[in-house]
Amino acid sequence: MGAPERPARIGGRDFVWRLVNFVVAALWIVVAIFHFLDATFQAAMPGVAILIIAILSILFEFWRPEVILEHCYFLWNFMGRGIFFLLMGCIVMGTRVINYVSSGFAWFFGFLYIILWFTSFTLFPVAVGSRRDLEAQPY
Repeated sequence: MGAPERPARIGGRDFVWRLVNFVVAALWIVVAIFHFLDATFQAAMPGVAILIIAILSILFEFWRPEVILEHCYFLWNFMGRGIFFLLMGCIVMGTRVINYVSSGFAWFFGFLYIILWFTSFTLFPVAVGSRRDLEAQPY
């Protein structure tokens, strides 16, 4: 008996934000693969962590278990997703061009999400979540 699932709805504005999240997570997967190419244990371990986080980020764009919505609700609002992207941008930073590109995308969209959190005229998509949705969630 698993936790109830909430299917992800895709439409209109949601598609743009999901596409951004998907592209950034796909870049993280590429960075993780390059970590494995170094063929050392020290290089592979961050690659494993980045790969797991990237795969889960992509998975949560299409499938949302209730337990994740309950305990990781910060991923479904602009502020939480922005801070998550900023932290992941720091983690994937490295010496290769793909690391710089991936970090740049993560930082750009992280700052954009944080700015969107503070702007009152922004319509919050279902894909990311609104302040009302965040406040309506039980703590």
